[in-house]
Amino acid sequence: MDYFMIRFFFLLIIFFKLILSSKEVLVFAPLPMLNKTEVYDNFYPMIKLLEKRLDKKIIFFYSENYENILEQFEKSQIDFAYLGPLPYLKLKEKYDHVEPLIYFKDKNNSVYYTCSLVKFLKSEKIQKIALTQPLSTCGYLSVNSMLDNKLEEYKYKYLGKHDEVALEIIRGNFDIGGLRTSIAKDYYHLGLEEIKRTDKLPGFVLAGNSKTLTKNELEKLQNILLDVPSKDYSTWGKDIKYGVEKAFDKDYDKLREMLKDINIPTQDNFDAK
Repeated sequence: MDYFMIRFFFLLIIFFKLILSSKEVLVFAPLPMLNKTEVYDNFYPMIKLLEKRLDKKIIFFYSENYENILEQFEKSQIDFAYLGPLPYLKLKEKYDHVEPLIYFKDKNNSVYYTCSLVKFLKSEKIQKIALTQPLSTCGYLSVNSMLDNKLEEYKYKYLGKHDEVALEIIRGNFDIGGLRTSIAKDYYHLGLEEIKRTDKLPGFVLAGNSKTLTKNELEKLQNILLDVPSKDYSTWGKDIKYGVEKAFDKDYDKLREMLKDINIPTQDNFDAK
């Protein structure tokens, strides 16, 4: 076998190794702030655009448990995810391969958001408090802050999704609760009323997994989204339809300081049944 034939086979082996090492299917995980259908509908147009531009199949990983999403990300089962500030920070603490890529702007061109403490119209008592999830920024962390660090004086229960907090207060099963302001507003016409609002928090981030994606792949994903024209992203879900901005880990430093002084319980402190 001559030199050129040996070289040809050597290059062929390298070529096939590169093909096999390249991921043809990516896994995307959004936080379950709403029901599964609504979450899917919100992100479907964005995912279809990414599939076309990346020339890869992208599948959804949906879980109603924030902790499960973070665990699967850490196990390299998720390639990129839509994370709130608290889930992002908790993941970053133990898994340095999570890379912030972009923030999604709101209709006021801001990448920040707020959480609201809400009640049902004319209700004055505060006994039972509805929370989202332990790893939700608008859950224990924000509600405790809005109650001047007195949440432990009340009964509280984790309900999971933000919309479930709103509905359970409207049904009269809880007196007050905490959820993302943009979601709370969808229920004001049903009698939900804001009591208090947090200061602006660093926005939800699309974060990539640098253990499953190369630096070039992460940069390509980031640049595709940064270059999307408004006519395209205006068709996306209501919380991601106003454009994007590059994200940086240092933006979360203030929230890191807040977390140093609080221990967030993972269990309810009463049985609502």
